[in-house]
Amino acid sequence: MKVLLTTIAALGLAAASASAQTPTPIKMISFGGATNLPVWSALEHGLFEKEGVKVTVDQTAGSAAQFADLMSGKYDFASTAFDNIVAYTEGQGAAKYDNFDVTAILGVHSGLNSVLSRPEVKTFQDIKGKTISVDALTSGYATVLYQILANKGIVKDRDYKIITVGSTDARMKSLKENTSQMAIISSPQDLEAQKEGYNILADAAVEVGDYQGSAYAMRKSWAAAHPKEAVALARAVIAAHEWVFANKAGAVEVLKKRTKGMSDAELSALYDRLVGPGGLNKGAAINLKGVETVLKLRSVYGEAKGPVPSPLKYVDTSIAEKARAK
Repeated sequence: MKVLLTTIAALGLAAASASAQTPTPIKMISFGGATNLPVWSALEHGLFEKEGVKVTVDQTAGSAAQFADLMSGKYDFASTAFDNIVAYTEGQGAAKYDNFDVTAILGVHSGLNSVLSRPEVKTFQDIKGKTISVDALTSGYATVLYQILANKGIVKDRDYKIITVGSTDARMKSLKENTSQMAIISSPQDLEAQKEGYNILADAAVEVGDYQGSAYAMRKSWAAAHPKEAVALARAVIAAHEWVFANKAGAVEVLKKRTKGMSDAELSALYDRLVGPGGLNKGAAINLKGVETVLKLRSVYGEAKGPVPSPLKYVDTSIAEKARAK
C-alpha cells in the first residue's frame, strides 16, 4: 500500500509539473508584411515558449476588423499602427467603444513604409486629379500620406480623391485594379511591386522624420487579468528584436521562409532596410519622439483639432520595464 501511495503521489507531482510547464496559449492579430520579422523569428526559435506562452498569429483584413476582434476578446495581443490606438482612444476610429482600453506596450518599427504609385504616376504631381487609397480616413498611415503630399504642394480635399479600402493587401489590390493610383505600402510588397513597374516615390520615415509606425498592443483589462502573460509576451518580443539585430544570416533565413519570390540578394537588402533608419525598433523600445510626430499629424488631419496630448496617454511603459528587469 505504501508503495502504491508513493507511486500515486509521484504521478501526481509529475502531472502537476507538466501542467505548470504547459505554455499559455495567446492569440495575436497582425497586419502582413516583413515588419513581422521579430514575431516570425520568435515563432521559429521558440522565444515565446521559452517565456511560457504559446503564440498563434492571424493576419487582419484591416484596422476596423482588428480592433473589433481585439475588443471582443477574440485576440489577446496585436501589432498595429500606433496611430490606430490614438484614433480609437479618442473615439475617432471606424467604431466607437465605451470601454476602449487598448494601449501600446512596445514598438514594432518607426514608419517602415513607402509611398507607392502605379506605373503611369511617375511623380507626386501626377497624382493631381487622381485617387489615393488608405486603410482608414483619419488614422493609420493615411495622415502620413496626407502630410507627404502636402510637403509636395499637393492639397488634401482639393487635388486628389481618397478611398478607404483597408490593409496593405487591400491597398495593393486597389492599385492593381486601378481604383486608386497611390498608397502607403509596407515591405516587401513595395519592393515586389517595384519589380512589376510600380514606382516607390518616397520612404515615409525619411519624409516625416521620427515616427512611431506600428506598436505591440493589448487591452489594459487583459494585462491586469494576465500580468504574468503580459510580461512574458513583452520579454519574448524584446528578445526577438534583439535577436533580429544581432543575427542577419538567421533573420534572412526566417524572411526566406515567410516571403515568396525574393532572391537572396533582395532578402539581404530587405533585412538591411528593416534594421536601418526608420526600421524596426531596437529592443522593441517605443520611440517617444516618434509618438509626438504621430500626435502632431493627428492634430492636423484627425477629427479632433487642438493641443497635442501627452504620449503617455496611449502608452504603458510598466510592462516593458518589468520585462527588462528580469
